[in-house]
Amino acid sequence: MPAESNYSLASRLPPALFKPREQFVRASMNNGLEVGFLNVWRPLQRPMNWHPLEMKKGTRLWLLNLHYMEFIEALDTKNWFRFIEDWIGANKPYKNGYWLDDWNSYSLSIRVVVWMQEFERRGRSLSEADKVIFLKSLAAQVRFLKSNLEMDIGGNHLVKNIKALLWASQFFEGEEAHRWGRLGSKLLKKALREQVTSDGVHFELSPSYHAQVLADFLECYSVLDDEGVKSELKIVLPKMAQFLVDTVHPDGMVSLFGDGGLNMSYAPQECISVFEKLTEAKVLQKKIISYHDAGYFGLRYQDSLILMDAGELAPRYLPAHGHGDALSFEWSVAGQRVVIDPGVFEYNSGSLRNFSRSTLSHNTVTLDDEDQSEFWQAFRVGRRASITSREIKTAPESISVIATHDGYTRLVGKPMHRRQILMTQHQVKISDSILDGRGQRATARLMLAPEIHIENVGWQWFLRGEKFNIEIECDHPIAVEETICFLNFGHKYTTKQLVVDFGTTPCSCEMTLTVHQIPDNHTR
Repeated sequence: MPAESNYSLASRLPPALFKPREQFVRASMNNGLEVGFLNVWRPLQRPMNWHPLEMKKGTRLWLLNLHYMEFIEALDTKNWFRFIEDWIGANKPYKNGYWLDDWNSYSLSIRVVVWMQEFERRGRSLSEADKVIFLKSLAAQVRFLKSNLEMDIGGNHLVKNIKALLWASQFFEGEEAHRWGRLGSKLLKKALREQVTSDGVHFELSPSYHAQVLADFLECYSVLDDEGVKSELKIVLPKMAQFLVDTVHPDGMVSLFGDGGLNMSYAPQECISVFEKLTEAKVLQKKIISYHDAGYFGLRYQDSLILMDAGELAPRYLPAHGHGDALSFEWSVAGQRVVIDPGVFEYNSGSLRNFSRSTLSHNTVTLDDEDQSEFWQAFRVGRRASITSREIKTAPESISVIATHDGYTRLVGKPMHRRQILMTQHQVKISDSILDGRGQRATARLMLAPEIHIENVGWQWFLRGEKFNIEIECDHPIAVEETICFLNFGHKYTTKQLVVDFGTTPCSCEMTLTVHQIPDNHTR
């Protein structure tokens, strides 16, 4: 494939595995179209404003999403290429700030794969002149990526880079394309060994990012021609698919531990459908959930799920997406989320980003309202909590997790938080102990889904859902506080937290939550 012309396409272009993403485009009030990400919508028109000034702030996540160009999957045959052509004309490389969004390697990696998949789907109808424009820009972007791989960031960013190289190696033909494929295969082999735990969990320990990386690996698998790496990937994929189905809530959406959102990646069921079609393997949900390397444990019973995080915050050298959620848990009952992780509103530094990462917003214990780990800026972490001990006991219908973290040993008296959660089909029993310490105030919190109602009758507390009541027994007083949650990027909801003050360290607390099903014919 010469450097400037004669872009030779492969005889068979690789097709997309996933359905077109149509959620990024909608009709506007003036009968036009809007493009939207992170709950912010702007006009979709040509010429497109690819660099709105109000979006040039913080991490530029909205702008990055725009330059992913996933929205062209929702456009008709007449318009999808016109926006590509518009992008090419408006976004030249090496201008001031080019690396922040339009030629950012992560953004570029997503965009070129979208372009190639859309060309395979409907590019044959383009004129020869349009094909030249398209292929010249596409090849230039892949060459740029090859010279600007995100080796410094690594993690899910590098996986996106790898997928782009592999896809381009099968889209074009010639020696240059083969070199892209060889480099992509080499990097993928290293990533599989570095980024996936032995029990099949992406090492950034965010279920949302796990789903995203699983989708990327499935796409890599579909275009790999290195049989050695493909055989390694074939071993990893079933494990990753198993973790995804095990941690999906009964509503069909992902757990929100760490950074992520309910709709951040392809839907879990679509990921699993692609996995099963591609590998001809089946994956079924387990009742007892136990991932020792990743630190996730739980129990699934019919349409209920409890999931506990008793693992590390993140990889030591890549803590960007970790939260202060050691020994926290999520809980769905009768298909409805009850105890939730707050989710993430944005990646820009500020109060909302700080809140989403803080221990105060998670279902665990704080001492003097301090964070377990020292978070700063949008993605940085200083001293961090680590799991110092963990004991797991399982039975056919239950699992018990006892774990301790050292996140508060920086405080006077070096206090440690130990928590036991006994999970059974209709009951969750939580036993907290603060070992040592010197008079710090210990407080446990439970963040509730916005739809859950709280009722206090005398000393008794109840959580009311659509098909259940949950009775709460606690040996310390319970208070209710207003708070917020996000669930999806850009969406903010008001909700409530149960707050239990169990005194000054050293101290302990016991809480039992028992589920009572409401009969189908019951009228509240």
